[in-house]
Amino acid sequence: MSQFEYVTVFVSILLALAVADLLGGLGRLIRERDHVRVYWVHVAWMFLAILAVTQSWWAIWNIRTHEFANFLEFVALVLPRFNVVLVAFLLSPPISTDQSFDLRAYYFLHIRWVVLLFAAALLGVAVSSTAFGVEEPFTVLNGIRVTVVGNLVFLGFSENPRIHAASVFLIGGLFALAIAVVFLQRT
Repeated sequence: MSQFEYVTVFVSILLALAVADLLGGLGRLIRERDHVRVYWVHVAWMFLAILAVTQSWWAIWNIRTHEFANFLEFVALVLPRFNVVLVAFLLSPPISTDQSFDLRAYYFLHIRWVVLLFAAALLGVAVSSTAFGVEEPFTVLNGIRVTVVGNLVFLGFSENPRIHAASVFLIGGLFALAIAVVFLQRT
């Protein structure tokens, strides 16, 4: 087993936990739909998180030739993924059939933690990608990441529902732009 395979097994387990939480949360929303007051912004964040987890897993392929010199480098790789697992856990609502559930109230109760953990994860990915030699520090992709991080931090301190709704579209659009940039760089 190569070092890359060894490291990616752990990262894959972490990201699988995140996907399981998010898909379980979506499944509970569907199953308990008669007891849930749905908030589309929260559901959109769940889908964005699934895309982010998937992209995070896909992106580790870029470090396949990197030799980890020490445990600190390994931590730099997995720490942002720990944050992603926490984001998934917070986005996955604990719905029960015993009572009605207000997804909007749940969203505003936890969104500050969600967006700040997500921002820290993005910063961690940018730093580790640069440290591992995958990317240069001043790239279009890092510029997009910084823009998303700024929006996430602002969102973490806003209680305006319209700003939260607009941010879903902005961050979703920036995510699509980042994927396009990566695709164009590889062709």
